[in-house]
Amino acid sequence: MEVIKIMLNSWQFNTVVAVVFSVLHIQFYKLAVRNTQREGVATIILEFIGGLSAIVLIPFFVFKFSVDLKIIILFIFANVFYTLNDRIKTIVRKNLEVSVFSLLGQLSQVFLIVYGIILFNNPIVATKLIGGALIILGNVALFYHRRKFFINKYVFLSMLASLLLATALIIDVDISKQFNLPFYVMLTLLIPATFNYTLEKCSIKDIIVEFNTYQKKYYIITGFVFGPMIIFTIRAFQLGQIAFIAPLLATSVLLNVLVASIFYKERTHIFKKIIVAIIIVIGIYLTVATI
Repeated sequence: MEVIKIMLNSWQFNTVVAVVFSVLHIQFYKLAVRNTQREGVATIILEFIGGLSAIVLIPFFVFKFSVDLKIIILFIFANVFYTLNDRIKTIVRKNLEVSVFSLLGQLSQVFLIVYGIILFNNPIVATKLIGGALIILGNVALFYHRRKFFINKYVFLSMLASLLLATALIIDVDISKQFNLPFYVMLTLLIPATFNYTLEKCSIKDIIVEFNTYQKKYYIITGFVFGPMIIFTIRAFQLGQIAFIAPLLATSVLLNVLVASIFYKERTHIFKKIIVAIIIVIGIYLTVATI
């Protein structure tokens, strides 16, 4: 117990595990949903397992729970955006290459910068703007080939998902501090699972049937790392310097490109993807360099 607590209070441990779990999550998520005909049901399964996976870490953190009405209202609003983000991302993950999805996902950083400037009057800092521009430039270059842009609806859906995620993060930026962290993460997965269950209008039987396919093991693996991945990521930021932690966590983008090239044989324009990943990591570093 004490050894685990010591590790959970180390930014190095949390950062390394967050990166590893992020790569596992993205890679196995594709395997879980690539052949499903019920993306909504698949999303519910992964959110539910992810929520349960967070429970095991609850005893290692001081338990606290806010009953402040303002915090609860904001928390509910944030979960609405998490719900939509999770649902859309399942569609995107199913139809885009793993490497492409991983690179596009970093656009949420750009939306966070914009929100910071517009909503919180954050100063307009040159390094932040350059960093955001590099992230955008990298993604633009990703779809530019032979003087043409190759973009489909799933690319736009991925952009929308990044906007929804950034919106949710802006709303509950300080809310997690009012809760036991694993308990908070559990809620941000189980509540969207409940919302998606309502929106999908499916039955418990539909969920069981979808789960009991040959993809069952991929659902379990993806869900198992889902909750802890979020916990370790937040914990890394809490314990370390953001300007140092953010670029380290962003290396998962490059790792996902490399792993996907082996795991899924995604070798089309592989060198361009690697360069784009490096540009994005640099961009993320610049966006937080002045924090």
